[in-house]
Amino acid sequence: MISLGPYPATGLAQARQKALEVRAQLSTGIDPRGSRRRAAELQAASEAMQFEAVANAWRAEKHDGLAPKTIAKIDALLDGDLIPLLGATEIGSLGTPQAAAAIEKIAARAPHMAQKAKSYLNQIIDFAIRKGLREDGRKLTLKGTVRLPKASSVPAAVEEDALKVVMTVVSRYPDQMVRSALRLAAYTALRPSNVVTARWVAIDLERGIWKIPGSEMKTGIDHEVPLPRQAIELLRNAMTWRRGGSKKEWVFPAMSERDSPHMCRDTLSKALRDSGLRGKHVPHGFRASFRTRAREEFDVDIDALEAQLAHSVGDATQRAYNRGKLLKKRIEIMQQWADYLDAPVG
Repeated sequence: MISLGPYPATGLAQARQKALEVRAQLSTGIDPRGSRRRAAELQAASEAMQFEAVANAWRAEKHDGLAPKTIAKIDALLDGDLIPLLGATEIGSLGTPQAAAAIEKIAARAPHMAQKAKSYLNQIIDFAIRKGLREDGRKLTLKGTVRLPKASSVPAAVEEDALKVVMTVVSRYPDQMVRSALRLAAYTALRPSNVVTARWVAIDLERGIWKIPGSEMKTGIDHEVPLPRQAIELLRNAMTWRRGGSKKEWVFPAMSERDSPHMCRDTLSKALRDSGLRGKHVPHGFRASFRTRAREEFDVDIDALEAQLAHSVGDATQRAYNRGKLLKKRIEIMQQWADYLDAPVG
């Protein structure tokens, strides 16, 4: 007995034709049931060797222990670019020309994403070789497929007079929440992304310490940020706009009902642009202002500056040791820095 297909999807005439084909196989000594199983097995094996299946297996292995942001990047590049472009290609036969064309297509839209995609693609090939799915030593030659735009420094007020102008502009910005976020970025020299994602649970106003978990830091290491009295004051005032529901944990909650529960980083950039500082200073520029002016004005120890900016210096053990050791010194420095910033508009 063998099924020729479900009725009525398989009509009588079609069933008769299939029956003739099965009888023809039997007459030559072929078991049609075994033939079907072998065909299904070959199809499954073929699909398992395709780029999509191998990429998904690499992804599953790679996800363990990664930060959510990194996982999101991998998923976006695999599902949005690499799998649609290369998914049906057999991993063993994937060659450099086809892979390079895929990377170049991504690069035309987003060069930095293409650079990351190239890295992921090479890792997937290494994974396939390690699993015996591709000939040992047969790697891709993708060097030169991505040309990144020349890096340029972010606009920043690093001279005293220019910084005075910026702080005056910030102090006069009409929206209180945006003004406070910009001031907090200036007082702490933190990345704007850390400022707009500030959570109340991480801030100890009594001790004047803001502890940012490593999962939210570029370095992946917990970062303790001293809060000068000006920052503590504006955070206490921030309690007045604290919202409930899904936005209650954020210091700077989004005012509109959108996907993000907190203020968007671009809101700070737009505020400075609209205030006449386009091409002169951006929120991230407060880090360069601090790095330059604090060094010149207060002769601050370079290690303390790097620790406050959460820059990666030395190995993990050295970084953890230095930041803990310099916290007391950084408390003094950041109060000096806040007083210096407030002097022009005080």
